[in-house]
Amino acid sequence: MIAAVTGTEAAPVAIRQADGVTGKAAGFAYRPDIDALRGAAMLAVLVFHLNKGWLPGGFTGVDVFFVISGYVVMGSLLSQASKPLWPRLGTFYLRRVRRLLPNLLACLLVASLAVAMLIPPFEAGPYFNAALKALFGWSNNFLMGQIDYFARDADLNPFLHTWSLGVEQQFYLVFPLLMLGIGYGVRRSVPLLTALVVLSLGASWWWTQNAPMAAFFLMPSRLWELTIGSLLLVAQRRGLLGAGWLKGRWLRLAGGALLLWAVVATSEREGFPLPGVLPAVLGTLLVLQAGPGEGGRFLPGRWLERALLTAGLLSYSLYLWHWPVIVLMRWTWGMETWWQYGLAVVGSVVLAVAAYGLVEQPVRRYPLQWWWELGLALLAVVGLWLGIDALHHQFRGKLFVGSDPTPVPRHERVQDWDPTIPGTLIDKACTLDYWTPYGPESRPNYDRCQKPGRPGAGEIFLLGDSHAQHLLPMLDLVTRRTGQRITFSNKPSCFLDPALTLQLNQKPYQPCTDFAVGEMERAIQRLQPGDIVMISSNLHNYLGSVHGSGSEIETPAQLDGKPLNISELRRTHLASMQAYALILSKRGIQLVLVVDTPPLSQDIVFCPKGSQRSCAFDAEITSARQELIASILNEVAVGFKNVHVFDPTKALLDSSAKVRYRDEKGNVIYSDSHHLSVTGSRSLAEPFERFLVESGLIPAPAR
Repeated sequence: MIAAVTGTEAAPVAIRQADGVTGKAAGFAYRPDIDALRGAAMLAVLVFHLNKGWLPGGFTGVDVFFVISGYVVMGSLLSQASKPLWPRLGTFYLRRVRRLLPNLLACLLVASLAVAMLIPPFEAGPYFNAALKALFGWSNNFLMGQIDYFARDADLNPFLHTWSLGVEQQFYLVFPLLMLGIGYGVRRSVPLLTALVVLSLGASWWWTQNAPMAAFFLMPSRLWELTIGSLLLVAQRRGLLGAGWLKGRWLRLAGGALLLWAVVATSEREGFPLPGVLPAVLGTLLVLQAGPGEGGRFLPGRWLERALLTAGLLSYSLYLWHWPVIVLMRWTWGMETWWQYGLAVVGSVVLAVAAYGLVEQPVRRYPLQWWWELGLALLAVVGLWLGIDALHHQFRGKLFVGSDPTPVPRHERVQDWDPTIPGTLIDKACTLDYWTPYGPESRPNYDRCQKPGRPGAGEIFLLGDSHAQHLLPMLDLVTRRTGQRITFSNKPSCFLDPALTLQLNQKPYQPCTDFAVGEMERAIQRLQPGDIVMISSNLHNYLGSVHGSGSEIETPAQLDGKPLNISELRRTHLASMQAYALILSKRGIQLVLVVDTPPLSQDIVFCPKGSQRSCAFDAEITSARQELIASILNEVAVGFKNVHVFDPTKALLDSSAKVRYRDEKGNVIYSDSHHLSVTGSRSLAEPFERFLVESGLIPAPAR
């Protein structure tokens, strides 16, 4: 979740003298303020990773590091400009390998062994895949297609942070070759660097609007941040920024103020990277341009300078080690109390210092001949590759020391059943994938997406997102007795409302709106009087649920292209569903709205059998969340005899009004933090059948 704090030298550099005409190498002076800036950025990211609520924009430390990396990489390249071509390239790449690889290999080795020992084997596979991609500088491209960086599941991957290493490693590979094309000349660098900044900015802006995760993860989208640091150094070399008012304390204060704003107020969901990243980038540029003050001073207190300098020198090592420590803490002891936060910090610092002193520094201080270094590096990479692959496959589960290797067995995962209802054709083909456009060729085929029933018993048409899918085992049990036919149509993360367009991954989720319009209309055309349309979605994510902190989530939504706040969204949804209920009532069709299941405070895998940790929110929080959703749906039903609200909450609570996530036999009731397991879904069969009888939707069973 942070940038690779890889600054290319042991310490940042600044120009002591410049030759803007010839582009000859110039001397460099140590810049302690840049090391301190690295340290401050690293600490901001560490705080963000411990608890996002403490420093909401702390993740912008990634952008600070990107700009610094571009600045010092350009300095390194210019310092080698007088050397012949191949020694120039060889020196650059060898220094990158020496700087980055040993500590990275050590971290991947230790973290992979820890994953094999501490994370349940069934859960660990995707993490080993991410580790392998990180080994080759490709994890950013791999993770882009696997995960939403800001989603809750991202906090479970011990190698997620390597995405930024991939961005920087790809930059290091490509950037020197581009500079070679112009011969490293300072004058010729300016138009090339400017063009790269403009092109990358345009790509990043377009991706932010249309493919936010591509904008976040891909190197071309982040290239401008690294390149603009290089452009600043070239401008300094040419003397373009030498005026007195463009240096000094006031510029440094302005940059610091922008950076403070960035780490406090940058939104992780709206307009990131662009325009959200701009305060962090501009603030970093101002600090780099301002330079240290007289005597190298840049902060009012020496103690603060020394602390930040120490953090800056350790920044790469601390970056590598802190995130696996935090994630593995979440998988084992938890990250909820002050002692757990403290243990995570201490563990991260101890490992970072050890790796810095025992791995990173010896390799850099006592270099071998280049052929030895490259040969050993190749052997280490291949050996670790084979080792991680063995942990993933041959030794899968054999090193695990936890109490429960299968906290959520595969047979309890509704989403993994294919077909979802045994003996039917209701399978993955009944789910229209996220961004697949809705149309006659792509929409679910009702001839296969159904469980046949008895003639005259009627039909339940189940429509929604994955929260509809996890009700299928419940409906299977109920309809065995009632004889009703089940028809199923589903789109992941889709809020069923034909009037609204919500956002998914910071992008308008138009295929969902089209799906809602089309499938709700098909239900009208398909069903007969007395049949039931049943709609179930993860409403907590859409209608303003309550966080564990008690604050409400506000989901960006649009009505005819106009942004709505949460109150407007609720009113619009109310009107939309009442309009749909009116159409159904005229045709004698019933509408059942489902209050979605009360969520857990964390994934069920963190609370294995016998664990003393709780996965449930406090009763007050659960009550507030559920009552909010129930009140909205009950308001839809006002004045409509054909609208009925099924609330499963009470059936999923224990005697203390907290969510039950295991039954009396120890079987899981949830498969993650908000989806029911097969056992959990089936446990609702009796309450749902009773609801159908009490609502007059089916006759009471004969006694």
